[in-house]
Amino acid sequence: MNARAEVTDFWAMVFNPSSVDRLLHVWTGAFLAGAFLVLSVNAYYILKNRHLAIAQPAFKIALGVATLFSLTQLFLGHRSAAGVSVNQPAKLAALEGHFDSTAVADMYILGWVDDETQKTTGLKIPGGLSFLLHGDFDTEVTGLNTFRPEDRPRQVNAIFQFYHLMVAIGLTLIALTLYASWQWFRGRLFDKRWLMYIFAWSVLLPQIANQVGWFTAEMGRQPWVVYGHLRTSDALSKAVSANQILFSLILFILVYATLLVLFLYLLNKKIKHGPDDDPTPETIGEGSKRDNPLFTH
Repeated sequence: MNARAEVTDFWAMVFNPSSVDRLLHVWTGAFLAGAFLVLSVNAYYILKNRHLAIAQPAFKIALGVATLFSLTQLFLGHRSAAGVSVNQPAKLAALEGHFDSTAVADMYILGWVDDETQKTTGLKIPGGLSFLLHGDFDTEVTGLNTFRPEDRPRQVNAIFQFYHLMVAIGLTLIALTLYASWQWFRGRLFDKRWLMYIFAWSVLLPQIANQVGWFTAEMGRQPWVVYGHLRTSDALSKAVSANQILFSLILFILVYATLLVLFLYLLNKKIKHGPDDDPTPETIGEGSKRDNPLFTH
């Protein structure tokens, strides 16, 4: 009976209302990070006029993957936000700096949240969030004032900025890949050096989006570990002191910083070296003559 209950709890945890959407969202972000790394490396080779026989086909393949997953991420991001509005309404309100539950929810393109006055200012689409969630510009959306102060996220402006940076990068990736795909269709993809320069540096964008996305998720769910059931303050181990946690965090930072430096150094060295050059016809011919006993004297 206990084993059956454990299995039931496991599946309930894995397939809870937010885990599948979040998993797909993370997977898609990983594919984008990989695709833009390939785009960046091969854009660098194209700019340097090196390894073109490999770089140009590889760039096109990576561009197709990046275009597909950037558009897929738009759909998954909307689906995830819709799920958050049902399962974590306080988090969604923090994402858009929405405080008043008696008002429709605007969608901000750019903005700033004053945590003290609980006012959000900026460039917005009036009722935009209400429309995205309910298909109606006049539908009210649950605001932060619905919740007690101890039950809602703090540092709302930070959550707001992280979230909007993630969305802005996602839209930028869509625009960039669609434009490049259009140039590919026209046969002018590799004629625009400025576009290759952008792609050479574009590797940073998915990495930044992934990081600020995690900041958004983890800061937005506070003060809960399990939303509505287990607070972060109640989930701390009483057997571990604050100094021990701080020491372990410092060690983790040092170890991962060292690994990052080594990774970047080796990756940069490998990129500059490039793929192993294919043997030229002349080299093949000479080698064949040397190895073929019919040409020995």
